[in-house]
Amino acid sequence: MKLIASAVICAGLALAQVPVTSQSTDTTTTTQSKHHGKNVKSNTTSTNTSTDAMGNTSANSTTTSSKTKRHHGKVKTKTKTNSSGSGSGQ
Repeated sequence: MKLIASAVICAGLALAQVPVTSQSTDTTTTTQSKHHGKNVKSNTTSTNTSTDAMGNTSANSTTTSSKTKRHHGKVKTKTKTNSSGSGSGQ
């Protein structure tokens, strides 16, 4: 009898759980190539948005830019990364 009662209580608790967070991620990548691949530019933007159970929302954005050049068999790459974040509460 105790086993049945505990099984019913556990099943009820499992069904009554509320999602703690909601999360989404968007990523956009743009690549440009010039002179048959000698000069390549790439920009990637990634945005993460999450909301907790209290309705508080936060967003983080990361932008990565890279430039690659080939000249006489040597490859030079420059990379720049910017991050920003925000949050709001009720």
